Amino acid sequence: MNAILDRVRARVAVDFATADSAHDLGHVERVAALAGELAARTGADPRIARVAAYVHDYHRVEEARQNRRPIRPEDARAAVLDVLEGCGVPHDWHASILRAVELTGRYRFADEELDGGCAIAAAVHDADNLDAMGAIGIGRAFAYGGLLGEPLWDPATALKDVYREGETSSVLAHLYEKLVRLEQDMLTEPARRMAADRALLLRRFAAGFRSEWDSGQPACSRVLWDPRTRYLSVAEPRGDADEPLVRVSFRGRISLTFDEQGQPAAVHLPDAPDLLATDVRIALSQERPHHHIEGTADIELHLRKNHPVALQLHLWSR
Repeated sequence: MNAILDRVRARVAVDFATADSAHDLGHVERVAALAGELAARTGADPRIARVAAYVHDYHRVEEARQNRRPIRPEDARAAVLDVLEGCGVPHDWHASILRAVELTGRYRFADEELDGGCAIAAAVHDADNLDAMGAIGIGRAFAYGGLLGEPLWDPATALKDVYREGETSSVLAHLYEKLVRLEQDMLTEPARRMAADRALLLRRFAAGFRSEWDSGQPACSRVLWDPRTRYLSVAEPRGDADEPLVRVSFRGRISLTFDEQGQPAAVHLPDAPDLLATDVRIALSQERPHHHIEGTADIELHLRKNHPVALQLHLWSR
């Protein structure tokens, strides 16, 4: 069966030789490797998942050939079948592969149904979306946005609540409208765990980008807050760097106080872990408090001598 995969890869390498860097052979190979891993961990056939991953982006080849965008994955069915037939892929694999190709272009936040009943399709779907997240996802987004001539960011244009491919106003808008929402669309449990880490990186990047864009403050400034993703990062200028750093992650209640400009002024974590002597209260500015919000967040604290020196959190319910 390795011979089948080798033939498919060789064919894909030719067809994607001139693909854009966001949808090139490197992307396809990363998705194929991860899809095989997810399939194996969820009881599906990793061989079929890898083949499906190799052919999942043929609509991108059709976009380049026809010089129009977007083309839906299912509209490249003929091209996919040509590869499967030409490479001798068993016919009893075809249905699962075609279903996987179709599912890669579907998102709940685009008001589309997302049926994870096919384990092969679920593995490929999650692998493809994971490659759109994290550090590589950020790089791919800006590479593709540059190809399409999209601006980095257009703060005057409202973000869309319902995602539509090809209708984003900027690269950062694409991050908000699609990439950070992919975490909620994962169909397999292993992918959900991986997506949580990659989504956190996306949120931190967006907060840093907005900080530099809006105020000229560097992304490494002490406080980063993004109201769109409700991500907060705080670095406290305290503690002896020679002391060991302890990382503690937990989910708990938070209270965020804001000033009149809508910037965080203080954070209170009443559910801090037992290794701290008391709950955590951190003043973020000297501005007069104006309003506050409360909710539940995923929180990561960095401690030295049981004292918080940094935190990052994602407020996901209010």
